[in-house]
Amino acid sequence: MTLLGYLTETFAYAQAYAGRILAACIIVSALEFLLPRSRHSWVSRVRGALFWATYIAITALGITLFVRFWSGLGYKPLVHVDLSMLSKSENPFTAAVGGILTSLIFVQIGEFFYYWFHRLQHSNSFFWRFHAEHHAIEEMNAFNSNHHFTEELFRLPFVTIPILILFSFEQTYVPWLWATVLGWQGIYQHSCTKLNFGWLRYIIPDNRFHRIHHSFEPHHFNRNFGSGSAVWDIVFRTIWHPRAGEWPSTGVSGLPEATTVRDFLLRPFLRSK
Repeated sequence: MTLLGYLTETFAYAQAYAGRILAACIIVSALEFLLPRSRHSWVSRVRGALFWATYIAITALGITLFVRFWSGLGYKPLVHVDLSMLSKSENPFTAAVGGILTSLIFVQIGEFFYYWFHRLQHSNSFFWRFHAEHHAIEEMNAFNSNHHFTEELFRLPFVTIPILILFSFEQTYVPWLWATVLGWQGIYQHSCTKLNFGWLRYIIPDNRFHRIHHSFEPHHFNRNFGSGSAVWDIVFRTIWHPRAGEWPSTGVSGLPEATTVRDFLLRPFLRSK
């Protein structure tokens, strides 16, 4: 592929990615204003949107190059998981339940790898250097919830590639509303709205569950690593069940959140530790 081809493909990916993120941020931000749990400044939201734009541009290029590289290998996964029969029903309700169940099974497989990578980010000083930028956020909301751009690249060898080597997945129908919830959940779980999933947070983590993971309080450290699922936190006993009214402050001691694009991009490389 020519350079122009790569740039065109990268732009198309970035455009689609940005569209999904923007839609999620706008809707979840509306919930933050209608049902606020804690209030944050417009400055944090505008700054977060700028960081998102930077993150998406860099990530889109990295993912485009990786997809081209991986597809060029022609590798076939070891196991093909076909659960399409669960959602193949003439009854709309049965098909919807089957589609939701199928997606939940696939999420658990991906989350197993993500869970252990996430724990590595907290236990290894090199990976924490970059992940700490995300935890340093004090005014955490739908827009202001960015990871450092390197994290998407680090996920490739620890999450994406192992899954691509081991599995290919097949499913058919997934209810659009459920697909939207799953797609927006990463934005929502960093939000500051009173709206929560109740007991369902142990299937799909909500903002109360994930807030514990970002807590400034030492007794919450190394808890609730799951992003799309709480199952592996339960299995490996790292879960903290948030109590009613438990809404801790967030941040990292000695590391204020980044306030400029330069800090957002370069600070992990420049810090002494």
